[in-house]
Formats: sequence, C-alpha cells, structure tokens
Amino acid sequence: MIISRRSIVFILGTVFFIYLAIMMLYTYLPQYLIFIGTESPIITLTMTFAMSSFFIFPPLLGRYSDKIQNRIYFILIGPVGMLIALILLLFTRNIIILNILLFIFGFFTSFITIYLTLFSELVQNDKKWISYYNSICSIGNFIGVIMGGILIDTFRIENLFLFTLIAFLSSIIFNVFIRENRQLILDNNIKLSQDIQNEVKNNILVKDNISKSIYFSLFFRNFAIIPILNIIVILMGFYITKNTEIAFLVGINPLFQFFMMPFIGKKLNQKNLKVVMILGYSLSFIVIIGYIISVDFWSFLVFQVLVSLSYSMFWIATTVYIAQNSTPNNKGRFMGYATSSIFAGTTTGGIFFSLLLGVFKSNYYIAMSFMIIFPIISTLIISLKFKNQLYSYEEN
Repeated sequence: MIISRRSIVFILGTVFFIYLAIMMLYTYLPQYLIFIGTESPIITLTMTFAMSSFFIFPPLLGRYSDKIQNRIYFILIGPVGMLIALILLLFTRNIIILNILLFIFGFFTSFITIYLTLFSELVQNDKKWISYYNSICSIGNFIGVIMGGILIDTFRIENLFLFTLIAFLSSIIFNVFIRENRQLILDNNIKLSQDIQNEVKNNILVKDNISKSIYFSLFFRNFAIIPILNIIVILMGFYITKNTEIAFLVGINPLFQFFMMPFIGKKLNQKNLKVVMILGYSLSFIVIIGYIISVDFWSFLVFQVLVSLSYSMFWIATTVYIAQNSTPNNKGRFMGYATSSIFAGTTTGGIFFSLLLGVFKSNYYIAMSFMIIFPIISTLIISLKFKNQLYSYEEN
C-alpha cells in the first residue's frame, strides 16, 4: 500500500534535480580546481573535505528525525542551505573559503538521507519502489554529468557553480509540495513478522536488528573506490580529449544503474540478498584493476559499466535490508548509519589516497594499486559476518 502517491511523485522529482546538480558539481570540481591552479594532492584533499560532512551528520539527523517523528523539517531546511552555499560559491576562487563553503554545502546535502527514509515509509518498505527511488537518483546523476560536460564544453569550466545553481533551482519547485503524512505512516505501518514483533515495544526495537557487517563493508568499499572516482575525469583526460566523451563515460555509470536497480530490486529476496551483496563488492576490486589498465575510450567504458553494476547490486540489497528490518522510530538512524559509513570511507580513503599521491609524486596509478585490497576486505566481511534476517511483512 502506498500512503501518498502525490508525495512520492514530488520526492522523486526533488531528488532527481538534487542529484543532477550534485553530480554536475562533484564530477567537474577537480577540473575546476585545476583551472584555478590547485596542486594534485590538494585537489584530492578538497574533494575529501567537501564530502566529510556526509559521514558526520546523517546519523545525527536521522536519529533526531526519529526522535521528533518529523521528516519534513529536514526536507525543507536542507535545500535552502544548499541554495545559499551555491550562491556564495559563485563569488570566490580562494581555496580556503571554497573549502569552507563546500563543507557547508555538504552539511546541508546530508539532509538527503531523510528523503529516502520518508520515501521508504510512504511505500511501506516495498523493495520495488525503493529500487525506483535509487533508479531516479541514478538517472539524475547521468543527466547531470552529460549536461555538465556539454555546458563546460560550450561555456567553459569557470562557470561550474553557476550551472550547478541553475540545475538545483528546479528541485525547490518540487520540494515545497512534499507532505509527510506522519500519522498515516504510523497508522498504516506494516505488521512485522512474529519473530520481530517479540522484540518490539511501542513500535521501538528492543535491540538493533541490523547486522553491523553492512556498515564495515560499505566503509571499506568506498575507502577504495570513491577517491578514485573523484579523479576519474583526470585519468580519462590523459587519453581522451573531448569533454563530451568524458561526460558520457562518467555518465554511463549512473545511466546503467537506472536500468539495473529496478531489475535487481524485483529479483531480490531473502535467499539471494547476501549473494547479491557479495557479488557487488567482488566486482569493486576488479574495477580498480580495470582503471589502472585502461588506456582508451572503450576500456574505460567496460569498467564504468562494471562499477555501475557493482554499486547497483550491493546498494539496493543494503537499502532494502535496512528498510525491511527497521521501524519508523529507528529507520532514519539506520539509514543515516549507512550513509555515514559510505562517506566515512570516502573521507578517510581520500586522505589516505592523498598521502599516497604525495609519497609517489602524484603518480595516480601507483597510488591506485594500494587501494585494491579494501574491496576484498568488504567481500570477506559480508561473506563471513553478514546474517540475513530479511523479515517478511504483511500489511495491516
């Protein structure tokens, strides 16, 4: 049962344009930093610092939204803060001020976690609809990359923040029409299976029912992959001269996710959830090797498709698992932990990668070779520690 189709539509419209703008910004930010004369180690540190707020704040925001049982406050505040930060970014090229504003932008971007939390409540944790949500985010990412590449080819990289701001404004239009329907969510909350009901008092789990292995696996995978993806445009630029071709290669990642996520979500069940996670993490270390050996458009294309498949598999499995093993009183916290794990890995991995670049005098390929081990660790953690307790649900 869907509690509010209207709110679902507006949430999907909002996150589409938010992810479009975010992907446009972070994909081409390394090129912008090169344009203003930033050194390679500082570029990686800037990207890392920009995303560091993503792991600090989501659990806190999720926990507080659970406590007050109100998501709409966060959904309204987040985009306003992002808008102000983007406007201020138009007026500086100072690397210190730029880092501060990017951190502020990241803080308000952390509120995005609440959209997925509310969405999963409105669709009563239906795996098909959760996969649609992730799919819409992915197609927003794709269009953001393609549009950014075209605009930069036409109007130059120095206008990056203006392009991002214009794209982001469309999300505000959808955002103001979202309604939470909190009482309906609580009244229509799905009935948990008998096993989990025994651990519930007043709709609050007596003990956490989420395997902590998912958080460690998310951490190590993103520790390795995201710092590389942050500079993938630079790597592609060594062999490919047209920004439009680079934009297509970067964009094929979220475009393939758009098609794969609904398919995986439809096929996902209690029996294959762990296998899907393992396969997703296993592909990640193959991708890093692929990036090291890629020397032309077609080789980059192959491994961009593989990294897309990797993400689609483990992320859909993870979000469905969390949604179906949580209640309205802890869902925001658990979703926040997942987001935090991703960006904690991204941040610490980025610092580690920057140190490697400093040691090896900005040799990206040597630095990348040290990152291969970490997705293997993620795979082993899920294989050995993950206990699949995906509970069945029935509507009241």
